[in-house]
Amino acid sequence: MAKIGVVRHRVEDFPAWRRKFDDRMEIRKSNGWSGHELYYDEGKKEAYVVHAVHDDKLEVAREHMEKFKAMGKRTEMKPSGNPDHSIMPRGEKIEAVNY
Repeated sequence: MAKIGVVRHRVEDFPAWRRKFDDRMEIRKSNGWSGHELYYDEGKKEAYVVHAVHDDKLEVAREHMEKFKAMGKRTEMKPSGNPDHSIMPRGEKIEAVNY
């Protein structure tokens, strides 16, 4: 079963941030991540990255995420360091409801 990590970044200039994010693909791969989904909230100026990782790479990914969290705010990517920065089991989508 794959696990996911959710990271929220405060992003004022999404195109510039995206270039830096894309440049780090090999770093993510080498640290155990197997894929991602990327979301951007223009109103809040926040990017959300949902990372996937296979079980056999879970410990490597966990160590990478803990190291990333410990660094706190960084100039080049500006992670928010918020509680959404975690690894959790991946489940089936049960529903999506809009009101």
